[in-house]
Amino acid sequence: MPEAQVLEGQAGETAGGASREMADLTVGELLAEPPSPDRSPLFAQRFPVPVEEYDQLKTGAREHSPEALAPEDALGVQLDEEAAVELSEENPPEDEIVEGLAPAASASFEGISQTAFRPPDCTVAVGPKQVMAAVNVDLVGYDKTGLQQFRWANFTAMFNPVLPAGAQLFDPKLAYDHYSGRWVVCIAARRANPQGSWIMLGVSQTGDPAGGYWIWSTDATSNGSTATANWSDFPMLGFDSQAIYVSTNQFAFGGGFAYAKLRIFNKAELYGGGAGGGHTIRWWDFWGLKNPDRSAAFSVQPCCHFQGVGGNPRAYLVNSLFPSGSSLTLWTLSNPLGLWSGGAPSLSSAAVTCRSYNLPPGAVQKDGGTTRIATNDTRLLNGVFQAAGRTQRLWTTHTSAYSWPGDSEARSVVQWYEIDVPSHSIAQQGAFGAPGRHYFFPAIQTDISRNAHVAFGRSAADEYGHFRQTGRLATDPPGTLQGSASVIAGQSAYTGGRWGDYFGIGRDPSDSRTVWSYGEYAGAGNTWRTRLNAAKY
Repeated sequence: MPEAQVLEGQAGETAGGASREMADLTVGELLAEPPSPDRSPLFAQRFPVPVEEYDQLKTGAREHSPEALAPEDALGVQLDEEAAVELSEENPPEDEIVEGLAPAASASFEGISQTAFRPPDCTVAVGPKQVMAAVNVDLVGYDKTGLQQFRWANFTAMFNPVLPAGAQLFDPKLAYDHYSGRWVVCIAARRANPQGSWIMLGVSQTGDPAGGYWIWSTDATSNGSTATANWSDFPMLGFDSQAIYVSTNQFAFGGGFAYAKLRIFNKAELYGGGAGGGHTIRWWDFWGLKNPDRSAAFSVQPCCHFQGVGGNPRAYLVNSLFPSGSSLTLWTLSNPLGLWSGGAPSLSSAAVTCRSYNLPPGAVQKDGGTTRIATNDTRLLNGVFQAAGRTQRLWTTHTSAYSWPGDSEARSVVQWYEIDVPSHSIAQQGAFGAPGRHYFFPAIQTDISRNAHVAFGRSAADEYGHFRQTGRLATDPPGTLQGSASVIAGQSAYTGGRWGDYFGIGRDPSDSRTVWSYGEYAGAGNTWRTRLNAAKY
């Protein structure tokens, strides 16, 4: 397999750490209004092509694609059996979980309701007793019955001691580190004048998500210790037994995509409050990442790892090509803590041939007129690495276009992959959808038995945008998912802005057969709402 070594790498550090307790919040901070949801022109640039070109590509995605009708593709596209039934039936009632389809729901309750921002950017972390959910400006902790246990008014309140003045927060990500029993909060910050960009990172000081956090602001414009004129967008969060990994898309303040970047943090340093307990933390950066075909990598997803503890294991990342392709890039990170143990980390890439994918069309919705639900691009939306003995597999998923025979236009579908990591090859893959219906923003997770769970959104001319789930048993036929089930039905057309930009998913550490997901659905009166759902095979 072709491999390409990434040579750029450099260390950096910050001494800007602080400790923050829930009890530190004043009434003024708790009631503070989040900044305006209006984005500056720089925030419109979220893709590796100009906005005008992206809009043209999305418009063209509605047309039938000859590639999507190729025999090798058609064999790998699966009709959602439950959706096929719904084509001639009324939409399912709210909260209905269809028996015998997909993993059985064990809990389902309302999440955070609409804030001042669109889209919600749903993310979730699951611990032994609590579930922590976040949207773009808000962070809430629940017990596993849905009872709210704590709430940060907004992320500005959480990071206020280290947040640069005038910086705006966006794109949160959460994780529960099952190796160490800690909670991880990551969010991007950016300021237009004077220009600045930061990766904000918080880690719980104990296993209590409502307790104290170590918090840091790390300069995202720098590559290691070298200054640049680029800012970080769309942080992606992963971890393993040694480190926390944050990957970003870097854009020039003057406009235009620059490159993908990976920042490595030492968990031991973070969880101890900094080197020697003195708040200083260090990191290692890789930047200028390129795919094996030498094209610029985009949205490189670090995995959440499930593997044994000990030694100096490799870590894995994965990305798709933009805007279309028939391969994924698998990244192998060796010696992740080289900076701290002597030497340097190394990062290599390999192409993994897969079924083709293409930019998905916007999703038709009931009562939406010409306004479609945004489905964004083909970036991979999360990654999970699971190892058991010599079996090492990476699961990932994204939204793609597909043309169903006889359908009036191309549709968006859920496309997913299980990669055999040692051989750099696909173990199984599939695309999941139905004629006349659009599927978007999938998130994937496995349980301890390698059963898979997939959460996603769906809409159609007779369906409002809503939240669904499916999955597969490890013993199911390769390349297939089970029929999907409704988590909660949509209530109105959603015409007020972007959907997504992602859903959250996580394995329950107290019951490794249970997977929690967190997603968006259309609420009444053109609003977004969110729902938490637990399911189990």
